[in-house]
Amino acid sequence: MCSDTWATGRSSVPESLLQTILRLLDLVESPVVLGSDLAPFPCDAVNLLIAEGVLTTTSHAEEIPRPVRFGPGVGLLVRRAERGVFGVANEEDYCEPVPLREEDIRQYAISIRGLVEKIRKENQIAGSGSQSDSGIISVGDKVVAGRSFDVCLLVGHPEMDVLLGRLRRLGSSDRERIVLTPLTVPGKTELQRLLRDDGTVLTSLYPLAGDNKLVVDWPEIARRRTLGPALLTRKKAVSKRTTGSPEAVAAVEAFMAAKALNRAEFSVQAGMTEPTLRRFLETGELQRGSFKLMAERMGLTPEALLRGELPASIQKPGRA
Repeated sequence: MCSDTWATGRSSVPESLLQTILRLLDLVESPVVLGSDLAPFPCDAVNLLIAEGVLTTTSHAEEIPRPVRFGPGVGLLVRRAERGVFGVANEEDYCEPVPLREEDIRQYAISIRGLVEKIRKENQIAGSGSQSDSGIISVGDKVVAGRSFDVCLLVGHPEMDVLLGRLRRLGSSDRERIVLTPLTVPGKTELQRLLRDDGTVLTSLYPLAGDNKLVVDWPEIARRRTLGPALLTRKKAVSKRTTGSPEAVAAVEAFMAAKALNRAEFSVQAGMTEPTLRRFLETGELQRGSFKLMAERMGLTPEALLRGELPASIQKPGRA
């Protein structure tokens, strides 16, 4: 199924297995590869991506290219018989049936879920699920140097005229977006400009995958990124609807510690979802209505919570 042969310490193929997978994902959303397609790649690379769930076994092939050990010829149909599995030509291209091995007909599906989980794990991205919205998958939230990003993965070739709308639907309205693409940035120059103006950073995964890993250079993205005019306009509008302070974050964390509440338990008490609470703790910002409700359920006024105060029943950290 794979190769243990290396020449001068390098693979005999011009790209890594993960780069090959990304190239396929740039063409179609759910590609399938034959086990024989993996033969040129090192076994440790194949086993790694199987263990990570990026490659998953699926149904056996019903039609395959003629295995090279039988010499040149037409593709074969797979037929099962009492004596084993055989490859036969179609009626117009007759040839003697040839015996096939398990690796000749084994297929692997490229799992979007496995790829998304790999990206999350290797980049410390908070997120869950892998539902595709016509080729766009929400990976999760990434905080870099105090800035919060919505991270998405783009596979296949969704219609470019609706791409921007789908990204807006997937992402938060007040944060920058990172769109990870398998190969190159999709679309025309004008669309790329619109995406940049909308606060979207487009990053290709292919150059990162030479060692079968997908670690993004987040500090570099944070350093070179400037907010587009459309996102700046949205941030000004959103800022009027949000409130918060570092003191409020510290007070909430102290409250949770004093009450022995984890994030899931506190979010229920505060009347919000756990992802909303996580974003508040990371950014210090929350919708005004949610902030008011949280303060009231902590036994405080919004103004007191903004100042970092705690209920009288809870001793502030650091006091004797």
